[in-house]
Amino acid sequence: MAKKRIKAVTITGIWSKLVRELDDYTCQVCHKSFRHDPGFLDASHHIPRAHGATKWELDNGSSKCRKCHGEMDRQPLEHIEWIKNRLGEERYEALRMKGTQPMKMTDKDRRELAASLRKQLKEAQERNRDLHSRKLA
Repeated sequence: MAKKRIKAVTITGIWSKLVRELDDYTCQVCHKSFRHDPGFLDASHHIPRAHGATKWELDNGSSKCRKCHGEMDRQPLEHIEWIKNRLGEERYEALRMKGTQPMKMTDKDRRELAASLRKQLKEAQERNRDLHSRKLA
């Protein structure tokens, strides 16, 4: 029996949750927490998703509230500088260069990527749960 194909939209959804969880549901620009209202927090791609090979790289995302996300989109040069400050020049350049490459993934690659992202998401959720329960204690 053939294994079910993992759709790109499924991987993107897992990636999005993971990016926001890694940032503890906090806008990385204005530092406002959206833990109790995550619908107003976007997992923003630094290099556009259309550039393929960087679509699901964790370095290619950060959590931004809708307001900051919109402001960054309207100020591309400032956004690039913000990304460089976040990642460092070397990681930014590596990400930018990878974004010029086409993404070729087999069904097996997609399944493995989805499994890896799910595992990382579970670990991040557990870390944040522990962190927040210690803050309440």
